[in-house]
Parts: sequence; structure tokens; C-alpha cells
Amino acid sequence: MVHGTLDTWVEELNQLALAANLRPLPTEFQVVSDEVIYTLSSYLVPGRYRHWSYGERYWIAKQQDERRLGRIYELVVNGDPAIAYLLDKNPDAYHVLVIGHVLAHADFFAHNRWLSQVRRQNVGLWFREHAQWIENLHQQHGFARASALLDAARTLYQLIDSHYRPPTLERSPLAPEPAPAPFDWVRHLYDEPKFEPLEAPSAPTYRVWPKTRDVLALMGDLGRLDEDERVAIAMLREEMLYFRPQQETKVMNEGWATYWHVQLIRHFSQWDDQDHIEAMRLHAQVTQPSQLLNPYYLGWTLWELLAESFGLTRCQTMIEQETDQSWIRQWFSDDVVRLGQDRHLLPDHRPISPDDPKGESEYYPPAELKEDIQRAFVVDTPEIIVSAIDPDTHRLTLSYEGKNPLHPSYTQDVVDAIAFLWGGPVSLVSHHRTWQGDEHAWQKRG
Repeated sequence: MVHGTLDTWVEELNQLALAANLRPLPTEFQVVSDEVIYTLSSYLVPGRYRHWSYGERYWIAKQQDERRLGRIYELVVNGDPAIAYLLDKNPDAYHVLVIGHVLAHADFFAHNRWLSQVRRQNVGLWFREHAQWIENLHQQHGFARASALLDAARTLYQLIDSHYRPPTLERSPLAPEPAPAPFDWVRHLYDEPKFEPLEAPSAPTYRVWPKTRDVLALMGDLGRLDEDERVAIAMLREEMLYFRPQQETKVMNEGWATYWHVQLIRHFSQWDDQDHIEAMRLHAQVTQPSQLLNPYYLGWTLWELLAESFGLTRCQTMIEQETDQSWIRQWFSDDVVRLGQDRHLLPDHRPISPDDPKGESEYYPPAELKEDIQRAFVVDTPEIIVSAIDPDTHRLTLSYEGKNPLHPSYTQDVVDAIAFLWGGPVSLVSHHRTWQGDEHAWQKRG
């Protein structure tokens, strides 16, 4: 059995983490019921605004747990302090492993520069303030209008940019008018001509900064919205910017936490050997290598190989500077792949083709395995760029210069959502076709 209490487990594992040169954020631990953790996993943070999609995620998490298809063992929030929620029906041995996992997450939160930039004090209070504002929006503008606004803003979750610069309104001179006819001195000999200074004619125009691609911020700045709706758009965008670094560092973060919970529980003293075996059984379940792109397995394996090749100090430097894409691209090298195959951590044969299950798998060269894994981390978010804004007609023109054609139905929904927030004509131009936004179509959708 595991001796002691939750507080003593946290204290010992925290001391072990500090001795291993980890510096986690101060972390608050709470043990909650399965219903609470389903809710937290749906909202991602406590106190977030209500939305129909959270109920959908709640149902999926509940069904997976009840059918033993997957259980949520913990949820940790990147805040100052960090907040960790543990599932109360888990055995004590699982709690010990999860605490070690959480402390490594808190260390990653503390040192990764992308996650540090978005971390907030009292993060739950920040989300509750947003939720209250959006709740007031439902009461003032009606459920239909507020829900359409939320759905439209959430549809643009990929079209945000932390380096956004708003367009500026300028006036550009028009072409000069034709010169007046010559003055008739004979006819108007005794008239005194009156010359009034002519102002150079000009037209308003927006200066769009190069590659302005934060469409959601543009909607908040220039869309035809009420002031409280603009504030709501700004709040939703801030939340999207808060969650984006977690999405972009998931493999690194989960791998780092998995690497360190294995290291820390080896030295944990408040349990029997059988408890350690039970905890490692959970570890084996979470890191199933049947799917190489399991973030727990791939991240843990790569940290094991990099720690062996370069040392933990170099690994901590990687944490500070990298995202999943840059980390995999730079450090998942031929040598690391070859070392992983020697340790039987990475496959050395290609999996059997589902089109030919009787065929034998063939040798998997390290260079080709590296390329296949790196290809999986190529960002496929389309680069939608704001190219022109007409202040007279309130027309917005967007452009897409990618080689792959955009998905027709999904793209039309996105353009309709932009038109709803913009309140004017919107067009998206690509090499393949041009989409026209319809704000009324967005309002009529279910």
C-alpha cells in the first residue's frame, strides 16, 4: 500500500524534482470526482463561458471512461500557480505517478517561452470574467445573436496571430482634375477674377500590413459590431492565444512529463514494490507504442534518446526555445533514429500495408523514417491573408496562395462566418476559385 497522504506525496516528489534540477511552478493539487473531471476536460479550465460544444466533449469523455476506452487521469492548467486535478477513483499508486507527471508539466510550463508568455495569475478568475461578459452578451443581444457570434468567432480559431498589427486608415491623392479653360481677358476685362485655393482631392484607404493574417482581430477592430461585441471578440481571441502554445507543444510537453514521472517514482519511498509495479502498469497503458504518433510514446522516446545523446542540460535548452514542429525537424535526426532502432524504441521495418496484408514488411531506413515522422508535424493551417479593405463599400478581400485547394464546404462556412462578423461583402481569392461570404447564410445555419 502507499503510505502517507496526498500532501506528503506531493512534498516528497517535489523534493525529488528539485534534486533532479527541475524547477516546476508552484502547483495546487485537488482530488475531484469523475463528473467534475469530465466537465473540466470539456471546458479545459474552470469557469469558462458556456458553449454547446463543451457538452459534446463531456459526453465523449464520459462514454470513453464508462466503456474503458480511455480515462482522464489528470488535468493541469498553465497558471501562476498551476492547478492540477486528480481523479478520485484512481488507486493511490496512480496518484503518485500522476503527481510526478504533473510536476514535470509544471516545469515545462515554467521554462517554455511560448507558454510563459501566455501564463496568467489567477487564471480561473480571468476566465470567469470572460464568462460573465459573454453571459451578459446573451442577455443584452438575445441567445440567437450571441450564439451566432460565438460560433463565428470560434470558427476562426486558426486565423489568429500574436504579432498582429491593425490596418491604418490613410488618404491617398486622386488623379488631378483637367486644367480649367484659359481666362478670357477681353470678355471679362473689368471683372476681378476670384481664385480659391484648391485642395488636392484624396480618397480614404486602409494600409494593410504585409501578411496580416489575424482575421479574428480584424473583425474586432473593423467589423460592424457593437462595442460589447468587440470586447467579447477580443476576449475570445485572448483565450485562443492562451491555448495555442499548448497545442503546438503537446508532444514535447507530454513526452517530458512521461520521461520524468518514470525517473521520479523510481526514488519514491512511501510505497511498496507492488505499488511501483502497479504505477508502471499504468505507464505501459498510456505509452502504447502500437501507434508511433502517440504523443506520450513518441515524446518520451525522443527525450530518452536526446538525453542519452546530448545530456539533460541541452534538453532543458530545447524546452525553452522549441515547439513540436521545430523540435522534431531539428532534433529527430538520422543518428537519433538509428539509436532508437538499436534500442528497439523505434521501428526498423515498415508496417505491413493494409492494401496487402499478406505482404511482408520491408526495412525502414532511418532517413525515410525521419522524413515520415517530420512530415506528420508539418503545419497544414491555410495561410489566409488580408489583402485589401475598401472603406467606402466596407468590402474585405482575403487571399490564399497555397498550392493545395481548400475544402469547399468548410471554406464556405469560414467565409460566411467572416462575413457575419464583418457586416459587409467578403471574398476569398485563391488560385483555384473565389468564395463569396454570405452573412445571412451564417445566421440561418443550425
